[in-house]
Amino acid sequence: MATTDTRATILQIARRLFVQHGFTATTMRQLAREAGIGKATIYHHFADKQAIVLALLEQETGPDVDALAAFESETDPRRCIDMVVLATLEVFQQSMDLIQVVQREVPDGQVWLDAGFRTFWDTNTTTVGAAIAQGQTDGIFRDVDPQQAAAVLMSMVFGLVTSATALNRPLLTPEDEAAGLLDIFLRGIDV
Repeated sequence: MATTDTRATILQIARRLFVQHGFTATTMRQLAREAGIGKATIYHHFADKQAIVLALLEQETGPDVDALAAFESETDPRRCIDMVVLATLEVFQQSMDLIQVVQREVPDGQVWLDAGFRTFWDTNTTTVGAAIAQGQTDGIFRDVDPQQAAAVLMSMVFGLVTSATALNRPLLTPEDEAAGLLDIFLRGIDV
């Protein structure tokens, strides 16, 4: 098995085990057995379980270069905003189970999450702010502070996800959540 394949297999199996059994209960021996490799092979790729979970968080919530390129190349500001909101909701939906394990069990996990969310927040608000500014130039959005409006929108997205988690309410599909949220954001609630 190639080195990148081995690393990917370790991450895939570790993610499943961390979510199913918890970070603390998952052992390197169990991970090695399930991956069909020796523990030394795991340690060749990762210093410890924290390094594995950090790599998982970076993989799932780190900047997606292809998505960022798609956002930047989108010429329709509304479409760009829609793409960012949808991608954000998809990341949260895909990663929430792992995020919860990290919050509960991983030493310094909240510090890692906070740093990752800060980067995620900054990237997405900057992208949305630029789309809003472009929409103002194009005459489709009214004159508001683009970065403030972007922060409001991203707060709506983060709030939707965190309230669903806190209330143990499943999110709708990312597409449905994005459509409802963007309808309110772009049109408001006035008649």
